Amino acid sequence: MKKCIFFGLSLLLAFNIQAQFSLDTKAYDVQKREAEAAQRRQDSLLQVQREDARIKANDIRFRLKWGNMLTYRQSIGMMESSYNLSYYGYFVSRKTWTFPLSLRLSSSRNYDDARLKSGYTDWSQHLTYLGLSGFRNLKDDFYLSLGGHLPLGWERYRLDTDPIDRKRRLHLMTGINAEERIFYMSPNKTGLILGVGLYQRLMTSKLYWYDIGITFEVGLKF
Repeated sequence: MKKCIFFGLSLLLAFNIQAQFSLDTKAYDVQKREAEAAQRRQDSLLQVQREDARIKANDIRFRLKWGNMLTYRQSIGMMESSYNLSYYGYFVSRKTWTFPLSLRLSSSRNYDDARLKSGYTDWSQHLTYLGLSGFRNLKDDFYLSLGGHLPLGWERYRLDTDPIDRKRRLHLMTGINAEERIFYMSPNKTGLILGVGLYQRLMTSKLYWYDIGITFEVGLKF
C-alpha cells in the first residue's frame, strides 16, 4: 500500500514538473517571438531612416537651406550720419565663409556741416546699397563680417544763392562702400543679432567725395 501511495505521489510530482516546464517553455517562446518582432520593427525603422537620409543627401532641396537676417543700423561718420534697414539672404553651409546677398535702404542728413563743401544748404541723401557681405565664424557665436557694396541713390539740396521758396535740387549719385564688422548671432535658428563696425565710402556727391565712420546694428535672423 505504501508503495502504491509513494508511486502515485511520484507520478503527480513528475506531472506537475512537466506541466510547469511546458508553461515556462511556452512563456519563453512568446517572449522570444515578441523580442524578435520588436527587433524587426526597429531594424525596419532604421532602414527607413537610412534611406530617408540617403535621399536627402542626394537631393539639392534638402542640402541647400536658406537663411535670412533683417537688421536696423545707425551710422555716424565724419561727413554725415545715417540710418538704414538691411536684409541679408544666404545659403546655410559649413564652409569657412558665408556670402549673403544684401539689400540696404538708407537715409541720412548732414552730420558735420564744417566738412561739407560750402555753398549748399538744406541737404539730405537717400541711398540703396547692393552687394555682398562675407561672414566668418571667429569663436562660439561671434562672427567677422567683411562687405563690399555699390550705393545708388540721390541727394537733395539748395544752393545758398537759391530763393527760399525754390524747390530743392536733385542729384543722382553712386559710389563704392566697404565695411568691417563684428557680430554676435544667436545660435538658434531664430534669434538676436548685434553688431559694431567701421565703414569707408567714396561717393559722387555734390557735397563730399568720401566718408568714414562707425556703425551699430541690431536685428533678427530667421
